[in-house]
Amino acid sequence: MYDFSLALALYNLLPVLVTGLGLWWLLGYLRDRAAPAQAMARLGALLVFAAGVAKASWKLLVVALGVDLDWLANALFPLLGPGFTLLAVALWSSARAPLRRPWRLVLGTVAVITGIALVRVELLGIERGWLLPLLLLAVSAKLGVSALLLNAALRLRRWGVVVLFTLELMVMLALPSLAMTDPKPASLHWTEQSLTLFGMACFALGVRGLWRATWRATIRARQDRLRQRARH
Repeated sequence: MYDFSLALALYNLLPVLVTGLGLWWLLGYLRDRAAPAQAMARLGALLVFAAGVAKASWKLLVVALGVDLDWLANALFPLLGPGFTLLAVALWSSARAPLRRPWRLVLGTVAVITGIALVRVELLGIERGWLLPLLLLAVSAKLGVSALLLNAALRLRRWGVVVLFTLELMVMLALPSLAMTDPKPASLHWTEQSLTLFGMACFALGVRGLWRATWRATIRARQDRLRQRARH
């Protein structure tokens, strides 16, 4: 018997919606920067959003219909890990020199993590042994995404955006211990979802602020180039 209510299941939709909004703004940010790996970023955003939808749908099905779909409950980290890895590689390609064969890098990373998960489950017989490797992949890749965005905000000296990404990083580092707790009382579910909502709100607002700051910087640079041409 799961210790969460319909109210909690509905509340779980809020972080998913906020995450979707932040991902939409992130794709806009990459599009305006003419990032070379936009297809990779779109796929990554889709996987991350699908992960949130899957977990929220599972909770709603459990409390509303009494239907418990294990595969839906367990889809969170198998989707988050590859999704955030794709986003991290896409952001790196937009901020640094484009990576050679970025798809191979992503597929190779996911293949190694999948292999470790299979060894833990099939050979070592660890119950839910797949969770830790996929959790570490998701957290590491998300740290990479946030670190790259934070670095971009620092370069533009957008201190409000820096604070938002810093808060989001702090929340993200606190969440894995809650995710690994089993079983969870209702109070811990509420705490986890509230922290997730706060962290994703910081992420979404930070991405929006960075996108606007980058757009303004691009406009100023174009205006400066036009003024220099006019003088000559």
